[in-house]
Amino acid sequence: MRALSVAKSTALEGLQSPVALLLTLACVELTALQPLLQLHTFGDSVRLARDCGLAFLLFSGVLVCASTSGCTLAADLRSGIAATALAKPIRRFDYLIGKWLGSCAVAAVFAWNALWSTILACRTAEAYVETARSAGEMRDLLCGIVSVSLPLLALAFAALFHAWRARRFALSFFAALSLLQPLASLALLGWFARDGSPALRWNPAIDPDLFPAGFFLLLLLLIFCAVSTSLSVRLQTAPAAALSFFLLLSGFLADRFASAGTFGACIAAFLPNVQEFWLADRFADGFACSPERLLLTTLYTLFYSSAVLSIGLLLFRNRDIQ
Repeated sequence: MRALSVAKSTALEGLQSPVALLLTLACVELTALQPLLQLHTFGDSVRLARDCGLAFLLFSGVLVCASTSGCTLAADLRSGIAATALAKPIRRFDYLIGKWLGSCAVAAVFAWNALWSTILACRTAEAYVETARSAGEMRDLLCGIVSVSLPLLALAFAALFHAWRARRFALSFFAALSLLQPLASLALLGWFARDGSPALRWNPAIDPDLFPAGFFLLLLLLIFCAVSTSLSVRLQTAPAAALSFFLLLSGFLADRFASAGTFGACIAAFLPNVQEFWLADRFADGFACSPERLLLTTLYTLFYSSAVLSIGLLLFRNRDIQ
């Protein structure tokens, strides 16, 4: 219960952070604009929009994880809030786990919004469509306009709630955006064809492969929440973010390290195998995510996060807090 209380306060603090709001807004808008600004698609505009959206989700998500952990745990240690909390009957284990769970909640909210933005971008991208009036490659301009406008509408709602009911601006923004994007995709755009004409039947045009792809990336973000939380015990936000990105880029090379002999295999054992979480290319080749793979990847995430948090707990126990 104490860890959950720390997690709740961390999640609320993280969602109210201007960094999390700006990163989410930038990620969603860039994902929505990308299919509208494509010049050379090489005949696969939908795949390009999907890969760009998932890449924005991953790299922006690592920044969200680092900023949440750095702006909560490191700031609490620096300001003395952690010392006050630990003076009460809260163990350091509960405090650290609560910080990790809170940053995981922020990462989940971010991933939800980034994933729906990617779904809308895939519908906006050019695809071959035959209608009664024309046939050929066509962008869904209505979906593009709606997806670009939704974050701005969420900002307007947040400003209205803040002025009218004194609600917290950032929390209202995340709540509005989390509801507006799936509602627009399911309730509004499903009744329109790609050319903007009313559809004869409901067709939201959602790629089902995006949901397991987004979930696997969320699992990877949970690992980086653990990494950022553990690093923030000793480091400030900027160094923790830099080391998180270094670990991310090294994780892309984990397979090559594993095939480079005994020493390389030892290095690969300590790196998160990022390629196992990046499923976009595999789905393009007809790969299907099995329940066994989902279970094994989830267990890998839990074990890796537990190992990283154990190291962070050792560092936390040996730190003097004033």
